[in-house]
Amino acid sequence: MNRRKVLQSVVSAGVLASVPGAAAEERPKTPSDFTGPFYPRGPRIGASDLIVGEPEADVLHLRGLVLAPDGSPRPGVLVDIWQADPNGRYKHPRDSGQDSLMERFLYWGEATADAAARFQFRTYVPGRYAARPAQHIHYKVWAGDRELLTSQIYFEELGGTRGLARSDAAAALQTVTLESGGDGSVTAEIEIVI
Repeated sequence: MNRRKVLQSVVSAGVLASVPGAAAEERPKTPSDFTGPFYPRGPRIGASDLIVGEPEADVLHLRGLVLAPDGSPRPGVLVDIWQADPNGRYKHPRDSGQDSLMERFLYWGEATADAAARFQFRTYVPGRYAARPAQHIHYKVWAGDRELLTSQIYFEELGGTRGLARSDAAAALQTVTLESGGDGSVTAEIEIVI
C-alpha cells in the first residue's frame, strides 16, 4: 500500500471530516529508516541526473514533493539520494564490488526542492543484492547543514519492502508505484512529509 492509498483509507474512514471550522487532519510523517553502511564519502555531487551519456539500463525518473504535515510546501530543502546500480553495487569502499562499477553512473545525487517544493532525479532502477533483496533508494533531506530526515524508497512492482520496513504503516508510506513511460523508462513519485 502506498501513501496515496493510506490517505484514501483515512479519508474514507471519516477521519478528515468536513465539519465547518474543523482543521484538516495532518498528513502522516514519512518514517525514518537507517542510513546503511554505504552512505557516500566526500563532497556531494551537485547533480540530479545520475546517468552520464546514453543509458545502459532501465531509467527511473524519480519525482517528489516535500511537505509539512499540514500540507504546506517545504521549498528550498535539499534531497540527497544514493543507491546501488542495476547490478546491486554501491560506489563505496565497503562494497566489495568496486572493480565492477558502472563508469558512467554517479551513484549519488542531490536536488533542491523548487518554489512548489518539487524535486526530480534521473537515475537507474536500483538492483538488488544478497544482503538487501528489497530494491531501494536511500535519501536524506537537509535544511542547510541540518539533517531533517533519513529514509528509503521501495517499489511496489519490485516486491516492496520485503518485510524490511519498521512496520506495515511505515512500509505503506515508503513504497511507491512505478509507472511505465512511453520511452521505455519508468516514473515514480514520492511525497515526503517532514
